[in-house]
Amino acid sequence: MISPVSMKSRAFSLVEILVVIAILAVLAALVLPQIINIRGSAHLSTARQQQVELQTALGNWIVAQSSGGGGLAAAKAAYTGNKLALLQNYLQTATYSSLSGSNNDVSSAALDGANAKLQFSAWPAGAGQPSVLWVNK
Repeated sequence: MISPVSMKSRAFSLVEILVVIAILAVLAALVLPQIINIRGSAHLSTARQQQVELQTALGNWIVAQSSGGGGLAAAKAAYTGNKLALLQNYLQTATYSSLSGSNNDVSSAALDGANAKLQFSAWPAGAGQPSVLWVNK
């Protein structure tokens, strides 16, 4: 049979357990902000990629509209209403389904996480073309 003295030496004291819990709490406090920063960086990276894809789709849409009979004037005339809907055929399905928007503003979960939105610019006067702008909320 084991004596009570030998059992007592095998157990942890309350102080030792509290010290371990305190060390774990300090480590968690150091790691948690880094995890939050990584999540924010992921949102920002995804949102910037969405901006690039929209800008590319907009350029492809302008080329397609301009190559018809009306040229660039036809593309300018068609650049009205919900711009995101105009670009549906020029975006990947996954990208299009992750975006939502009306008229000039575009949002997504990644943009919300980055505290931003994308906005289609007006068609500039002269020879310029519209662009997709990053707007902080």
